[in-house]
Amino acid sequence: MRKLLSFLGLAIAILVLITVFSLQFFKITPQSKMETLENGWVVMYRGQRYINTNLERLSEQVGYTFSRGDIITLNMNRPLQNLECDFPYLFFKTQFCAYEVFLNDQLIEASDLDALDSNRFVGTGYNMVPLGEDYVGKKLSIKLYVTENSTRVDMVSPTIGSFDDLARRLIYGALFPLFTGIFLILFGQVFLVISLTFYLRTSGVRVQIISSIISVLLGFWIVTAFDVSDFMIKKSAATLISYGSIYLIIPCIYLLLNELHRRQDNTLLRIMGFSTLGFSALFIILHILGLVHINHFIYPYYVLSFAGILIFLYYVWTDIRSRKRNASVNIIMLGLFVLSMCLVLYVGIALSMKLVDYRQSFLATISIPTGAIFFVITQLLNYFIFMTHSFAQRKEYASLSQIAFEDTLTGLFNRVKSDEKMAELDKTGDDFCLISLDLNGLKAVNDNAGHPTGDRLLRSFANALYTTFNSIGTCYRIGGDEFLVITSTTDKATIDSLLQQLDKKLLDLDESDPEINHSVSYGYAFRSETSENEAHAAFMLADKKMYNYKRKYYSHMMKR
Repeated sequence: MRKLLSFLGLAIAILVLITVFSLQFFKITPQSKMETLENGWVVMYRGQRYINTNLERLSEQVGYTFSRGDIITLNMNRPLQNLECDFPYLFFKTQFCAYEVFLNDQLIEASDLDALDSNRFVGTGYNMVPLGEDYVGKKLSIKLYVTENSTRVDMVSPTIGSFDDLARRLIYGALFPLFTGIFLILFGQVFLVISLTFYLRTSGVRVQIISSIISVLLGFWIVTAFDVSDFMIKKSAATLISYGSIYLIIPCIYLLLNELHRRQDNTLLRIMGFSTLGFSALFIILHILGLVHINHFIYPYYVLSFAGILIFLYYVWTDIRSRKRNASVNIIMLGLFVLSMCLVLYVGIALSMKLVDYRQSFLATISIPTGAIFFVITQLLNYFIFMTHSFAQRKEYASLSQIAFEDTLTGLFNRVKSDEKMAELDKTGDDFCLISLDLNGLKAVNDNAGHPTGDRLLRSFANALYTTFNSIGTCYRIGGDEFLVITSTTDKATIDSLLQQLDKKLLDLDESDPEINHSVSYGYAFRSETSENEAHAAFMLADKKMYNYKRKYYSHMMKR
């Protein structure tokens, strides 16, 4: 555990260093002037006129939300100044609003006006409007058409300047969330593929699979929630991804809790998990079908989130009370706890209606991505534990397999393995050859010279047998002095030649070790020779031929 905590501390330190380095390295210096139009707006809303208004505090004058069908006109009370920039643009953020942009009452841009009649989803995000080269000295007006009920009133102050400078500034304001989101998406996908690969071979990796899915969802949510995807996809698509991702994270957390506590009674957890998954899928499907917009379910989502936090805290309490020693569960629960607290922060920010853009809060910009990264770090720690445990299991399994299928004295496969191989051969229609071998005089060696000498005879013969037949087949020790070779070679000349080579090797062993007589009796048979056409019949025929050879050998020795 001490090593894991050290690794965790090192990972957090590296994360902090990367963040600080990124913020310094990508810090931008504008190539031309930029102007944030913060004060001096004249707002027309429901027949009322609000003078010298700050749009980021508009709710102090008109209330917290707009309703569908409301029209808000924003007039800048002073002409636009010359910023001496190429490609002058206006950047401003809207929430569920169609809009028109005017310079001196001349329309220069309009967007999503058809959504008022067709109920098309507009979404939230930044709009980039070219001002043209003749913008200097003209007055800017923006007319907003609200397309959804409960639309936030406060707005991000519009900014004008060079497109490149504005784009870099927008990205730099969410640089850490951008890097974090992309990393989470890539990491989650790679980790998911790795986990699925292990899932086909090993049990117990569902925690990694669910965690990978959560990472991908977090990545998509962060990228879209911080509006860094506005340069690539439409506001409506980005908003759908943002809401859809955050809706699906809750049921995934339920699934993860269930996997981490499989030995407990998780009836309530399963009910909540399937219910939230069903609700989330229903929200997304209804939105895609155009029946109800996905943002309308945000308050039911907050309720489900609150219930989920209570259930999660209950499991944390039960883990602490039971004093679990499972390091893997504790690490993932720690990552989930930090992530859940960040999600609570997100819900608190949304309900407080204090922020229109997460960039407005340094805490939100840093804490939410950091919580997601911390969750990834705990995944890596859990993966490290899983791989260590899996390696130990494989090593133990390999040792057990060696004991089960290998003869410890000679290193050859044993009878269990030979029976398994012959069963496999019976399932095929191919011909094969079985060579039955029996050492001559092993009992006499054991009785006269001792079992260590007999063991030496077995090892030297097994080595000679292996080096002779390994190129064409597999060698087995199936009894005390009984051996077997299984080969797909059906050429009698090749087998006879190899048996002669074996005899020669045994003669060489007699010369190098004269204390022991190295000799063997053998016989071989092909599957095609038997009427039953099966491995057992071929083995019995080879064994019969071997005993005929043995009788001739001992008869010859008696005559001598």
